[in-house]
Parts: sequence; structure tokens; C-alpha cells
Amino acid sequence: MAASSRRRPAFAGAALVAAVLAGVPVPVRAQAASDVEAWTVASGDVRVRCRMTVGGAFDAVTSSLSGTLRPSAPGGASWSGELRVDLATLDTGIGLRNDHLRGNYLEVERGPDFRHAVLSSIVLADSPPDRAGRRETRFSGTLTLHGVRRAIEGEAELRRGDGRMQVEAAFSLSLEAFDVPPPRYLGVGVRDTVEVTVTFEARGGAAPPDGAP
Repeated sequence: MAASSRRRPAFAGAALVAAVLAGVPVPVRAQAASDVEAWTVASGDVRVRCRMTVGGAFDAVTSSLSGTLRPSAPGGASWSGELRVDLATLDTGIGLRNDHLRGNYLEVERGPDFRHAVLSSIVLADSPPDRAGRRETRFSGTLTLHGVRRAIEGEAELRRGDGRMQVEAAFSLSLEAFDVPPPRYLGVGVRDTVEVTVTFEARGGAAPPDGAP
């Protein structure tokens, strides 16, 4: 019995070689999760355009953007992972307005679900370029903001080359939908709908283990 067991690998190897020489397709193993390409944010910016009720506007900006996105399947349009923004770093250019925005309206001190905005479950209408090139597409996802989760959708432009992906995405959101009180500064209010632009460069590589950010 032991001798028979030792002969099986040799027989199997010979059969495999014969099949290859004969041109018979040989099934290959499914791609391991660790082999799937992932994209990790190397640098980025978030800009929130806030229009005031009396006319005019101001921007709240931050470069505190991080995250890793992994395709749910090679070449797929659905992505796992997340993009995370530290709202406590949003800067409007005026210190007192920053304090009001972060403390009175976004309430960043209430905990992680308030301090961070998180975009996850991203689905692209078209897959990103599989080699150097540019593609425009619509996208949808789930945004967690101010302790509330809502579906959002918008448009994105993706440029790929040299192991990097440059992304610019834009979408609108309603502050009321995320239970954010209507912001006011020096008696002037901010309109309910704000425009968000997210720009980042990501680097490609093997996906980190499950559960890694």
C-alpha cells in the first residue's frame, strides 16, 4: 500500500505533462484573495463646497484621506474596503468657523462614527482601466457620516499608469439626510446640499489580509 501511494504523484505528474504536450487545457486554481490587486491611498484631498443662503460660498478642505480598496473579483466593478476622512481636520480658512463646523454641526467629539466620514461598498458602472489609460464612469456607494449611513452616487474619472491610479470623484449630499443641523455662521446659513470632490492617488499591490484597513 505504501509503495502504491509513492507512485501516484509520479503518475499524476506524467499525466499532466502529457496533457500539456497534447494541447489539452489544464484547469488552474482560482486566484487567491491575497493575489487580488488592491489600491491603497498614497495622498489625497477632499473639498466640500458649501453655498450660503445669501449668496457666495466657502470650501471646507482636508488632506486627511486614507484607505484601501480591493476588487471583489479580478477586473470587477464592485469594490470592498473603504475610504476614510478625518472630519476633525476640515479647514474652512477661518478658525471660529472651523470650531463651529467641527463641534456644533459635525459633532466630531461624539465618537468614531462622527469624527470620520467613511465611503464603502463602492460599485463602478464601468471597470477601471486594466492598463495605462483613462476612464470616466458613474459610481455608487454607502457613506457613513454623522452616525448615519446613506447610499450616494456620483461621477468619477480614473487614470492609470506606472502602478498608480489617479481618481477624481464628485457627488452631492444633503446635510439633512445625515441629521446634520443647518449650519449658520454670523447669522448666515449654509444651503442643505453641499458638493463634495474627492481627489486621490493610489498605489497598486497585493491585497492586505481580510480585516486590514
